[in-house]
Amino acid sequence: MRVHVKFFAIFREMVGVKTEWKEIAEGVTVEQLWETYASRSPRAAAGVRAAYAVNQKLVKPDHVLHAGDEVGFLPPVSGGAQSKRETKNVKPSAHKPSRIPRMGKKIRDDSRDSRGREAIITRKPLDLGALVRRVAFPGAGAIVTFGGVVRDNAHGKSVKYLEYEAYPAMAEQSLRDIIAEIKDRWAEVRVAIAHRVGRLKIGEASLVIAVAAPHRAEAYAASRYAIERIKAILPVWKKEFASDGEHWVEGPIAGEMPPEKAEAIARESARAR
Repeated sequence: MRVHVKFFAIFREMVGVKTEWKEIAEGVTVEQLWETYASRSPRAAAGVRAAYAVNQKLVKPDHVLHAGDEVGFLPPVSGGAQSKRETKNVKPSAHKPSRIPRMGKKIRDDSRDSRGREAIITRKPLDLGALVRRVAFPGAGAIVTFGGVVRDNAHGKSVKYLEYEAYPAMAEQSLRDIIAEIKDRWAEVRVAIAHRVGRLKIGEASLVIAVAAPHRAEAYAASRYAIERIKAILPVWKKEFASDGEHWVEGPIAGEMPPEKAEAIARESARAR
């Protein structure tokens, strides 16, 4: 039987494959398939942490594949301020992905019109004002916005520019999942999130979030929750082009950090204000 295999970021570079249809035997697990590819690359075979996605959902290593499955091999996500550059000789993670509610219809690529959408992955410059208009409602007493921008330094080195890469369909669904989680916790909150991919210059926005709520405490908490969850699960990868060379930035494995940790951080942050 055949499955459709996709590689991203550093895995694509290691294995030398971006996407292909692969013949496999019945009963093969996603981890066994990964091992056949990892054996091609000394760097991958040495042990690199990986997450596995089948049909754009995180799965465990022992997940059995079926004909026609779309298999994504996911490096550690970009993570944010706590992230570090590519680390070698780390054993693959046998994590248990957190259960995340699914919602929304199947998405298309980022070439379609993004107006009216709550979750956006795009190559176009981000429009924070459009997100604010998306979430505003008469009962909102607070609108909190967040913008993550490209800075000119990291790890003590000067940065020239960044390149972001995404698993577009899964990334946009992940943003919708995060919004669903927020609405489960703060029922009256409205949220819109956009992440840019491609090459970004210093000072350009890579991520924008808009949150509207009846009161500022919920708005701050929901915004912080969104940030923490994006850092933990969003299948987006960041490559730094710095004065000492090119580096993939490594954060956590997608799915290894439970939503409860993000919720605790968000509520503590809101109480501190």
